[in-house]
Amino acid sequence: MSPWIWFFSAYAIFTLTVAGYAARAAVSYTDASQRADAYKVLKLIWGMGTGTGGLIGLVIKAHESGLL
Repeated sequence: MSPWIWFFSAYAIFTLTVAGYAARAAVSYTDASQRADAYKVLKLIWGMGTGTGGLIGLVIKAHESGLL
């Protein structure tokens, strides 16, 4: 199995874990400033993890390693 599969899997799990925690915090915190901060973190993580630049890089690396 390619070592890139482990890297991409760990990247996806990390992104989803942090985004999930930030989403839970944005919904469940009672303080408005904490909710706003959690929402900012959620937007940042989700944008960086699934944005166009990250997706293009992921596709290029997958093609170079022979997965695509």
